[in-house]
Amino acid sequence: MRHFTKTLLFVGLVLAVASPSPAADEKKEKKRQPNLANQTLKRFAKAELTDEQQVKVKVLAAEHGPKLAAVRKKAALSAEQKAARSKALKDNKAAGKKGKEARAAVEAAAKLSDDQKAAMAEFRKANRAFNAKIVALLSPEQKQKQGIKAPKKGKKKKKKVS
Repeated sequence: MRHFTKTLLFVGLVLAVASPSPAADEKKEKKRQPNLANQTLKRFAKAELTDEQQVKVKVLAAEHGPKLAAVRKKAALSAEQKAARSKALKDNKAAGKKGKEARAAVEAAAKLSDDQKAAMAEFRKANRAFNAKIVALLSPEQKQKQGIKAPKKGKKKKKKVS
């Protein structure tokens, strides 16, 4: 009986140590999925957002987060495409490419299908709308601290009426 008790105790101890804890799994899962609100607050840290603005950012992120995630999921980029896209982004930054030229280089490197290109365009549009709402919360001083320039006031092209 004594030998049986020791063996049972030993097996229980081994199983307790060997099995991963659920808390560790939750921490890993949280690390992999950054929160849109936290990312946005970190990105706008230079602007020194007020508590009220931080609350509004969190509300906007909660509103737009699911939409952005759904559109990103719709693009369904493979691991190879993500790696190629990441490399192309780094190369563009090193080469100083910006705007449409940079986007075209990234799309060419990632070899996106037409559906994926459309989904990425939809994602950019949704992301631009989210960012515009965040920037609208900022005061002129905060925009200056963040390095956000006022939109250019250019001449709008008039449509020719025949």
